[in-house]
Amino acid sequence: MAFVTSARRWGAGAMLGALVASAGTVQAQDDLMVVFDASGSMWGQVGGQAKIEIARSVFADISGDWLGSGQSVGLIAYGHRRKGDCSDIEMLSPPSTGATAGLAGIVQGLSPRGKTPLTQAVRMAAEELKYTENAATVVLLTDGKETCNLDPCAVGAELEQLGVNFTAHVVGFDIREQAEKAQLQCLAQATGGRYVDARDAKSLADALSSVSGAPDEPTGTLPVRLTLTMAAGTVRPASVTLGARNAETGEMIELAKLDGADQVISGVNVNLPAGVWAFTANGDGGNGEIKVALSEATEEIAIPFKANNGLFELQAEGPFLTDGTISVQVRSLTTLQQNATYNVMLFIGGATEFDQHITYSYRFGFDDETTEHNFFPWEYGLPAGEYEILVLQDGTYDLSENLGRISVELFETGADLQPSEDAADAASSAQSQPSIAQLVDPVRAGMSGALLVSGPFWANDEVLFIGLDGQETQSSLITDDGSVLVPPGLEGGVYRLELYREDGSRHHLEVVDILPQDPQSTVSAEDQFEDTGAMLSPEELAAENGGQEIPFSVWKACDGDIPCRVLDKRVGLEWALPLDWISEEPFYYVTAAGAQAEYPTVHMARARNGAMLVALNPRQWDTQTGPCEDVPQGMLCRDETEVVRDLADYALIRDSLLGVFPSALGDLPLGRSWTIEDKALGQQIGLLKFEQPEERAANVKALLKLSDSVLLGISDSPIVEAELALNWGDDAKIGYIDGTFDVNGVSIALSLSRPSGWDGTSNQWSGQILNMKSNRGAIVRYY
Repeated sequence: MAFVTSARRWGAGAMLGALVASAGTVQAQDDLMVVFDASGSMWGQVGGQAKIEIARSVFADISGDWLGSGQSVGLIAYGHRRKGDCSDIEMLSPPSTGATAGLAGIVQGLSPRGKTPLTQAVRMAAEELKYTENAATVVLLTDGKETCNLDPCAVGAELEQLGVNFTAHVVGFDIREQAEKAQLQCLAQATGGRYVDARDAKSLADALSSVSGAPDEPTGTLPVRLTLTMAAGTVRPASVTLGARNAETGEMIELAKLDGADQVISGVNVNLPAGVWAFTANGDGGNGEIKVALSEATEEIAIPFKANNGLFELQAEGPFLTDGTISVQVRSLTTLQQNATYNVMLFIGGATEFDQHITYSYRFGFDDETTEHNFFPWEYGLPAGEYEILVLQDGTYDLSENLGRISVELFETGADLQPSEDAADAASSAQSQPSIAQLVDPVRAGMSGALLVSGPFWANDEVLFIGLDGQETQSSLITDDGSVLVPPGLEGGVYRLELYREDGSRHHLEVVDILPQDPQSTVSAEDQFEDTGAMLSPEELAAENGGQEIPFSVWKACDGDIPCRVLDKRVGLEWALPLDWISEEPFYYVTAAGAQAEYPTVHMARARNGAMLVALNPRQWDTQTGPCEDVPQGMLCRDETEVVRDLADYALIRDSLLGVFPSALGDLPLGRSWTIEDKALGQQIGLLKFEQPEERAANVKALLKLSDSVLLGISDSPIVEAELALNWGDDAKIGYIDGTFDVNGVSIALSLSRPSGWDGTSNQWSGQILNMKSNRGAIVRYY
């Protein structure tokens, strides 16, 4: 398409002039600073003409307009003196009405050669305009992204916050990469400015026509799409309310309420009159706001959403014994996001590194204000000494960023914690000796004689039944013969039993599975001859009592497209978890005497779409519940069922314990380039290239290039290399790949496997890519 030089010169000048006029309609006497890109890329061509030549012509035209209007204009340029120097930024002409006529001549003398420190140049312009004291407007003309390791989005937000009335307009000249454009749009939007895009001859002409003069008074409404962008340490909110406040009238409009992942991810389309609006997002433990000058050029506005700073109060009342429990109460002092996950972690005393943690438990944003977390020193053979409990947001590894910290001291069982009188020494010594619990299988709520305490016990000694899955703690007195009545109202699940004495000392006895009280076996004397034909069947009883509750704390959940391969190196256990299933963390039962079980124990269950429970080496298992069978790792038990899906899921778990994992059917070469596509947005975000690995190689070399690094919260993404781990099936096919890349000091984790319903021949993988620092990521597919 032919595009004559004079038209190009007029259009580009009008484009820049429109931004100036737009600022001038609000405050005509404000100083204006133009930041001019004279980096090496300005030698690139548009329509057969170098971009620098077009820009020089722009200034030849627009200087006259500025001179005629009496506008005070200054000029800063970067990249025009030295190659590879991020400090090559120069104040060429301070704002002045008298110097405006000379700007065109200054620009004519610029010769592009260096880098693009656009963010620091905008900051310098703001400081020159004394933006913290006066209203200030900056116009940035650039043909590329920031190349000097600053975040334009963050700096724009900083200038907006500190400035009296600071605005940055951005002209993106021949910018083709979406990530680069998004970076510049964010800078403009963060300050309430406009972004104008000019890519080629045609789109340049269209853009220049749309901004060829001062904006008209709004006559109708403009469509715009509102989305959220998450700040570091913020997870996607479960629900959020979007609003808009008119900067001129103060009018506040509630635009939409987004509920659930689908709505929050996709955003919402709204229509508003042109003008300056402050767009707000509130809800689910966080908020955000951004000021934008809404115009026809505005297509999408990303509202920054930041969670409230989590803060917790920790309380732990000792003394704590080596064979007892370290119990801590964790109370949230701020409103938390429902989707947020926190780790309550036990560390050695004075810990400075994350790897010094001993164990942890989860605390979720949707939990009650106060939660209780228990740690069992005897599980890890911890000696007496100083320890600490810290709360960290999931994904945080710097202990200095903890959200709560408390010190606790652990004492040897039997230690003399308080001065004792001589007359009581013998009794104190005897009472400090730990007792042992003997159990009758199975243990069921309401049973008497199912639990017998052997060893020393005394009048008024009690057994505490402490639920390990959130059940209410209950107690029962030990009778003269040492037997204990299991509290009738006890919920079924896993409990830790403690001997509790009047002096406040507590001693670990046992960890036990307790079956719920059988409602059909505890009838009154009046009902003991009830006709058995009137009793409920197991299926009817289940329907009456509701769905099965999960009797353990969730450690892993399989909610992707295909079954999950789970590996716990701590206990040396690997198995497959079916879709929609969850699992507790494997552990070894340990007696009070310190004897550890030969095989690990783990409970698994379907989280939705029908109850089903499978247990490996359960402490208690009623054969009426379902059958058990031997596997190399011990005994595997399941609920009784004839449902085909239940049996298929159980077979998947059992076969994986036998070493047979689900694997791909085709034999496709890995060594090629793969496109990474965001499944939710349907757009390409990068490329991944593998070398072809040797058969059953443990690792494979891979190259990663992100084309949309902003999606993951990274300012720039060079080509990076890493060794990724390979997981091979028994048929010598790769079933799973995972690992991390270092991108400008940020760990980017990716995992991929064959998608659900894969036909065995198509070149497809699916998985996740995640910024480990900010938790920003995407569900992706590779093809």
